[in-house]
Amino acid sequence: MKRIFSLRDSVGRDLVLYAAALTLALTGLVVMYGASSVSAWHQLGDSDYYIRRQFLLFLLGLVALFVMATIPLVWLQRNATWIALALLFLLLLVFVPGIGRGVRGNQESFQRWLAFGPVSFQPSEFAKVAIVLYMARILSLPEILRTEYDVRKLTPAILLVGSMLAAIILEPQYGTTISIGAVIAVMIFLSGFPMIRLLAIGLAALPVLYLLIVLWTYRLERFKVWLDPFAYRNSGGYQLVTSYRAFQDGGLTGVELAQGFAVRYLPYGHTDFILPLTAENFGFVMVVFILFLFMFFMWRAFRNIKQLEDPFAFMVAAGSLIMLIMQTLVNLSVVTGLAPTTGISLPFFSYGGSSLVASLMFCGLLLNTTKRAG
Repeated sequence: MKRIFSLRDSVGRDLVLYAAALTLALTGLVVMYGASSVSAWHQLGDSDYYIRRQFLLFLLGLVALFVMATIPLVWLQRNATWIALALLFLLLLVFVPGIGRGVRGNQESFQRWLAFGPVSFQPSEFAKVAIVLYMARILSLPEILRTEYDVRKLTPAILLVGSMLAAIILEPQYGTTISIGAVIAVMIFLSGFPMIRLLAIGLAALPVLYLLIVLWTYRLERFKVWLDPFAYRNSGGYQLVTSYRAFQDGGLTGVELAQGFAVRYLPYGHTDFILPLTAENFGFVMVVFILFLFMFFMWRAFRNIKQLEDPFAFMVAAGSLIMLIMQTLVNLSVVTGLAPTTGISLPFFSYGGSSLVASLMFCGLLLNTTKRAG
C-alpha cells in the first residue's frame, strides 16, 4: 500500500494526485448526466445534450492538464506577466459588441462570455489561472522575499491585478471577484506578509463589500433571500428551498430519476446547484463519497506542497490548491444556505466548459510542481 501511495512517473509527477483528479472529473461526468438529462429533454428534446458537450470539454481539459503539467515552471515564471496581460485583454474583449456575449436576467444583464463562431468561453475562469501564476511570480521575487513589503515596488502588480478584478466585477461577477481576492490574500500571507497589516487591509475593504451589496438592487435582494429563503419561496428563494427539498428527498441512497422532484423543478440545477440534485438522484452516500474525493485530493496536494522549497513552485501550488478549495467551500456553502447565492460552480462537477477546463489546468499546475517535491 505504501508503495502505491508513492507512485510517480519518470520525471517525478505524483501519479496518485493525478488519479485523484481524474476520479473527481469522471465522477463529475456521471452525476452531471443525472442532474441534467431531464432538463435537457424538456428544454432541447435531447437528454444527452449537456453531457455530450461536457464530455468533449473534459477531453479538452485533459489536454490542458497535460500542457500545464509538462510546461517548464521556469517558462511560466518568466512569462507570467504576459499571460496576465493576455487575460486582461480577453476580459476587456467581453465588453466589445459582436465579440462579447451576454444574457439578460430579471433585473440586470450579464456580459461574461467571448464568442468566436460556435465557440464561446468565460475569460474570467482562465483569469484565475493567470492571476495565480502572476501573483506567484511577484511573491517569489527575491526583493519581495528578503525585504519588507514596499508598496511602490508592488504598484505594477496592484494595477494589473486590480484591473483584472475590476473587469470581472463589471461583468458582473461579484462572487468570483471576492473569491479571487481571498485567494490572493492567502497567497500574500503565505509569502510572509504580516498578519496584522493584512487584517487591516481586509477591514478597509469592508465598506467596498457593503457598497457592492447595497448599490446593486439584485445583490441586496439576494442577501435578503439568504436570510429567509422561505419568505421568498415563490420568487428569489425558490432555488434554495427546492435545493433543501432535494437533499431531503434523496435520503440515503437516492430516488429513481423519473420520480425526482428537484430534478424537474430546480432551474439550472446542473450548474451551480448540482450537489442537491446529486443528493436526490444518488443519495447521501454519493454526497459523502464526493466530499471524500475532494478531501483526499486536497490532502494529497497539501502533502506535496509541504515538501516544496522553490518559492515560485510553492506559490503556484498553494495558489492553485487554495483556488480549488475556495470554489468548493463557497459552492457548498451556497447550496446548503450558509452563504448567499454567488453563481460559483462546484469544481469538476458543475456544467460549464470554462470552469471544468480551468479546474483541470489547476490540477496540471499541481502535478507540475510535484516534480520538485521530495
